[in-house]
Parts: sequence; C-alpha cells; structure tokens
Amino acid sequence: MKKRLFSLVLALTVAAGCLVGCGGSKSEKKADATNSSEAGGEKILRVASEDPQVPLDMQLNTYSIIMKITDNVTESLLLTNEKGELEPTLLEEMPTLSDDKLTYSFTLKDGVTFHNDAPLTSNDVKYSLQRMVRKYKMSSLLEKVEGYQAYFDEQADEITGIEIVDDKHFNIHMSEVYTPFLSALSTPYCAIYPAEACEEAGDNWGMTVLYGTGPFKLVSYKTGVGVELTKNENYHGGDVKLDGIKYTFIDDPNTGVLEYQKGNIDVVYLDSSLYPTYANGELKDELYSFNPVGGYYLNFNVNEVKEVKVREAMTYAVDRKALCDSVLFGTAIPNSNFIQDGLIGADDSAEQFEYDPEKAKALLAEAGYPNGYDLTMTVNTKYPTSVKIATAIQAQMAEAGIRVEIEQVDSAAWTDMKKAGKVTCGIGNWYVDYNDPDSMLYPMSDGRTDLSSSFFHNDEFKQLMIEGIQTEDTAKRQEIYAKADHILTHEQFPVVMLYNETMFYLKKPYVKNFEVTFTYRTMFKDADIEY
Repeated sequence: MKKRLFSLVLALTVAAGCLVGCGGSKSEKKADATNSSEAGGEKILRVASEDPQVPLDMQLNTYSIIMKITDNVTESLLLTNEKGELEPTLLEEMPTLSDDKLTYSFTLKDGVTFHNDAPLTSNDVKYSLQRMVRKYKMSSLLEKVEGYQAYFDEQADEITGIEIVDDKHFNIHMSEVYTPFLSALSTPYCAIYPAEACEEAGDNWGMTVLYGTGPFKLVSYKTGVGVELTKNENYHGGDVKLDGIKYTFIDDPNTGVLEYQKGNIDVVYLDSSLYPTYANGELKDELYSFNPVGGYYLNFNVNEVKEVKVREAMTYAVDRKALCDSVLFGTAIPNSNFIQDGLIGADDSAEQFEYDPEKAKALLAEAGYPNGYDLTMTVNTKYPTSVKIATAIQAQMAEAGIRVEIEQVDSAAWTDMKKAGKVTCGIGNWYVDYNDPDSMLYPMSDGRTDLSSSFFHNDEFKQLMIEGIQTEDTAKRQEIYAKADHILTHEQFPVVMLYNETMFYLKKPYVKNFEVTFTYRTMFKDADIEY
C-alpha cells in the first residue's frame, strides 16, 4: 500500500510524504485506458462521491462531501498548502498587517475572472464575506472583524470593518487581535463569489448556478446522479490538464469499489471496513492513505448528564484500543486528547485513559449511581461507522454498569435534535478547517457547530480561548491550548475523545498529481491522466 501521511509540527508546518505513481503491466494500463475517457479524446476524471442532496455551497452546509467538489470550482483569498503554509490564491501577495495588528491590507490579483466572465473585485470579496455571516453556519470566523456583531444582529447593512479602497484594494479592520485570522480566510467557507450573479441566483445558487474562480466550472448538478465539471480555459492559476471531472453519486462504499474495479471510476474513497480486503489484495498498489487532523468523540449534553463524575466515568468505560483494533481494523489511533499530536496545544504528558470498568463503577457510585446509569446515545445513520462504534461502546459500557440505549435517526432529525438540546450523548467527528488549534477547539464555544450541542460553558475555558487567539508567541500558545484541552478532556469531560482516524482511497495508476491535504481538501488543479 502506498501511503501519504500528514502531520502538523509545532511551528505550524506539515511534514508530508509524496504520493508515488503506481505501475502495472502494459495490458492492465491498456485496459484502464479503454475503460476511461481516453477513447473520447478528452481527459475526464471520474470520481465516486456521496450525494450531498443539498446546495453545493459551503456557506450553507459544512459537509466535507460538498467541499471535495466545490474546492475545484470556488476559491478563497488564501490557501493553506500541503506544508501547512499560507499562500495567496486570489491576491497579488500576502496581506500586510498594521503595527497595532488590527488592520490587514489586501491587493487582489490582476486578471482574475469568475466563470461567468465577471471580473473579480473588492466588492465581490465584501459581498461574499458578508453573505457567509448572514448564512450563519460559519459566521464566527469573522466575529473579530470590526462591525461584525451589528451586522450579524441585523442592526447594520454592512460589516464596517471590511473597507473597500478601490476595485483591487481593500482593508479588513479587526475589533481585537486575532492571530489565526488569515488561516480562517483560507477555509472553503470564505470562498469568493460574484456578487451580482450570486444574488440573482437566490436559492438556485449551488444547485443550478455556481460561479467561482477555480480551475473547473460547474456544468450540472443532479441529486441522485452526480456532478459534471468542465475545464476553466481562463484559469488564472495556469494551465489545467484535465478536461473535466465527473462525480458519480454512490453512497454505498461497496458499490463504489465495485465500480472502480469495473473501470468505471478513477478515484474512490475506501471505507475503513473495506481496508482489510484490499490492503494486501490485487489493488494494494492503488491504495493510499492520509491522516486528517481531527477525530471521533462522544459528545455529552451537560444539561442532561450534569454530574462531572458521571462524564468522567464514561471516559473509563470506553475501550479505545478495542475500537481501533476490532471495529476499525487497526486503521485508527486511540486518543484521549482533543488536540491531535503535532498541533499546537497537543500535550504528550496528558493521561491516555485506559479501559477500566471498575473505576467507572466507582465514579458512578461517587456521583450517586451505585446501581449503574442509563444513557441514550443518538447516532446519525448517514454515517455507518458511527453506528458500529455505538454498538461496540454499548457492550463496553455495560461492563461498567452503564446501560446504553442506541437511538438511530436520519440527518434531518439529528440536526433538529441537536439544536433543540435533545441529544443526550452523540457520536461525532471534527477536523481542523485551518492550520491552528483554534480551529479544533472553537466549536466548543460556538453555538452554531456540532460540538455546541454539549451546551458546555466554562469561564476558564472561555478565557483561555480568548488568550489563545490574541497571542502570537508559539510557546505561550502551546501552554494556553494544552490547558484548554485539559479542561475539556481531563477535568470537565463534555467530550470523550475516542480516536484519530486514517482515511483511504483508491486511485488508478494513470491518475497523476492528485493529493488530499491534512485539512481534508481534495483538489484536482494539478491532476492529470497519463497512460
């Protein structure tokens, strides 16, 4: 198996391996070529994808399955590359910062046009960022911008801190120092849209209309079928080698692999349950892995599971190693800390909790539950792995006297229940959106995210989060975020971290220069098909 691993280091750089092209016999390559689009004279990359069933708009929906598509259509001002470094995408150069660290000045790149041929201007930037705030989901990324709150509360018609100088130049004024701000701007939620076209499209944006500045243009999006993209002949970032990308919606992981084996798909993500089948099989040289920064956890509504001792008992009642070895076939790493190794704030000295049902029982008794505890665990059935994890944990917790009832719901019900505070305990996963520990921890204090369904409020944690984003010194930030993580995972236990996962995909040998970054970004800008 060829492997690509991504791990962050303290100085906010990433050491990454390189994908090595896989070979095959001449007959195999010829068969692949026949099955691919070469016969039609075009280089069309065929990718299996889950069906989002919602608009392809990351300002509305934060699903990674949408990002995997839109990353090839839309772009943000900046990009975090595979080394963990920021680089300008739609800018002439990196923004400058004033001496008081409160004003960023930007210069847009010359000659950039949207897919509808409209030129990129400062007005499009302001429109897009304001739209993200009004769409609510990821608006907190801009909450330190001057005038944000008034605009968010609909008490103002604009974010006053986003100052347009002219079509090419603009400034962003901060209400306070926010160290990760440029990293936040590199996320797909801060994609820049053409103001006039986006406004005119209304609810059709992301369904029948989606214009970006990226290397590919949207041709069609049909729920239940797939997405077709075509090459942007006027891409500002240089020549695009592929003529297009065809995403076929295949929700069943087994079906996706079967289509890959038939030669109908060039790239397919591999569910961890299928890893043992293919790790040493005939496709082993086409199997790749990567490690997104983040992982799976149990999330408790602290208004329902009120006693800290009870939540602490839960962390000893889970056998993380067994989950990783058995349920996940050895593809995951047990972890008790929310901040993953390598990211600022990771604490190698913090206790890694072992499975200890007797200690869990003792803690429950201390909390007033000598006869055990009843817990409802709600699981989103859209994610089969979560169901498997819940079933395994149910058996593990039974040994500690914790009686788990598993409640399986669909995605719509899951979302509604979380907002209403009706998820007592849930299984979730979270991955960094940008190269900073703030991206890992801010969801705990942001009422718009999955982790906010814990309804956890802690003054010390909140203060640490404020200090973390206002501090530039790396060593000080390490101390701040390590303490914040300790409060979450070793003192208050609103979450019980389970593991950091490894993800897999199959890629045909003729697909070149394709990468998945540590922030789970899937970009085909430099990809090519070579037979």
